[in-house]
Amino acid sequence: MFLLLFLPFFLIAGVIENNITSVYKQSFKNIKIQNLTIQYYGRKPTKIKFIDTSNINPKQSTGIVKINNSKFIHYKIVAKIKVLKSTKIINKNDVINQNNSKLLWTPLKNLYKLPLTKIPKNSATKMYIPNNHLIYKYMITIPNLVKKNSPITIISKSGGIEMSFDATAMQNGKKGDIIKIRDKNNNIYKVKIDKNGNGVL
Repeated sequence: MFLLLFLPFFLIAGVIENNITSVYKQSFKNIKIQNLTIQYYGRKPTKIKFIDTSNINPKQSTGIVKINNSKFIHYKIVAKIKVLKSTKIINKNDVINQNNSKLLWTPLKNLYKLPLTKIPKNSATKMYIPNNHLIYKYMITIPNLVKKNSPITIISKSGGIEMSFDATAMQNGKKGDIIKIRDKNNNIYKVKIDKNGNGVL
């Protein structure tokens, strides 16, 4: 929300444009805004009390903002963003890196989901990605540190004493996940996966 009263029209337009562009700049740090046009529904406002930008979707190049709780303004923004594109075929469960992807300038209007704006660390793909394809956040995941039926080291801490023993994972697990494990005596425990892929009791 923004609060102003009785400004000349050209200042009102400037304030509205600044509020709209700030939403996009918060979502995309490397955005280059080339043009922004606004269209009023009904009479142009002579004063502003509130500007509501909560309905702006930064994945889209057009949208509506509300001012003074009643008047609506339609806008269209022309911009480009440096986003990650595949430079070769990336198969499911592959790690995304500099060998298979590159940051390239892309028009905002070409986006339909939130894209990756940098090469992610410790990530894998959820699906097949064709060559020269935009890479979106929904396409990646954190890889499993522990796989079902694989050996896992269990760490137990009690009274300042740390002990460890070997067990078998009964489920896949990422960092922070709680999974079931089975020890050599067939006892079943729940452990939390740490950053090293160990289970912590």
